[in-house]
Amino acid sequence: MSQNRTIVRALFTTRHEGDSALIRANNASTLLIRRAGCFKPVIAAILPSLVSCSAADVGPFAKLTDPSGCVIEQITTADYDEYQVQGASTDGKLLAMTASLEGAAENDTVYQVYEMDLGTGEKTNLSHILKNSGPFSPDNRFMVVAQASDNGKTDIYEYERATGELREVAPHANWDWLPSYSPDGRNIVFNSYREGGQSDVHLFEKATGTLTRITEHPGYDAHSQFSPDGKRILYHRQQGTRENGGYIFDLFVRDLDSGETTQLTDGEFEESYAAWAPDGRHIVYSSDAGGEHGKHNLYVLDTGDKASIRLTNGDWKDSYAFWSQDGKFIYFNSDRAGATNIYRMLMDAAECVGTG
Repeated sequence: MSQNRTIVRALFTTRHEGDSALIRANNASTLLIRRAGCFKPVIAAILPSLVSCSAADVGPFAKLTDPSGCVIEQITTADYDEYQVQGASTDGKLLAMTASLEGAAENDTVYQVYEMDLGTGEKTNLSHILKNSGPFSPDNRFMVVAQASDNGKTDIYEYERATGELREVAPHANWDWLPSYSPDGRNIVFNSYREGGQSDVHLFEKATGTLTRITEHPGYDAHSQFSPDGKRILYHRQQGTRENGGYIFDLFVRDLDSGETTQLTDGEFEESYAAWAPDGRHIVYSSDAGGEHGKHNLYVLDTGDKASIRLTNGDWKDSYAFWSQDGKFIYFNSDRAGATNIYRMLMDAAECVGTG
């Protein structure tokens, strides 16, 4: 099977209603296909050398091969945008996601929010409560989101899953974005424009309601993430603009005990939207270093020696990557098939599971 996991460029769409299956490929990516069963007959028509399907090839999501050779699974397959922001629960059973349905069908609302069962692919609609999705708390009791408030801007809200209660976190008249939890669930970090009209990282302590400003930079600091030991915060910073268009972003880490800030990347590219590996040493991030601005691929960086490995390779935008708690997957959003959809890459420590 490993020799057959090569890039197959095909144009077809097949629906199998009994299994709620959707198989899709195009000239952007790849494919070995699996959904609710073995699709050997479909693939055999394209690649006759595929003669069998193993138990590993049967599951709820389509398995594909990135041009880099890394194995990925396609979680959503919509013709409209569907995305997540650190959306997998810590037990790996659920995925919080948002669908942008504007224009998809008559009378559709603009956004729909779901919890997807990653074992079955089934979705529970939360749109009667939430306008956006976000990370689960470490105990999976809560979800924290940035969504529109009454003043037309966004505030941070914490949603209690058992009761449906929605509580505002450190409300303010200006924009708040991209919240996430500390490993113990006691703190929430997010970026806010509440100080001087610039986006800085803030830390909210749930027990006391104390809000602490972590960064003070005359620009844009955002997408803050606690390290697995809770002692450091990873974030990106806009450093400037490029002559040929696009922005320069770099990655930084702030040590909460010492206050020391370490710059991890330093290039004329957009290197952004990073997340920690469970080992607390590696991070996954999005970069357009390999092509034109706006075309991002995923990389893994060793924060010790600053060495990086490229995970995806294509003329598309891969973004909002994050590692699952058990380290087996990197979830990310990608427009490689047209509309933005959700994917996950199979990982073995800091390296992807390949096809060789």
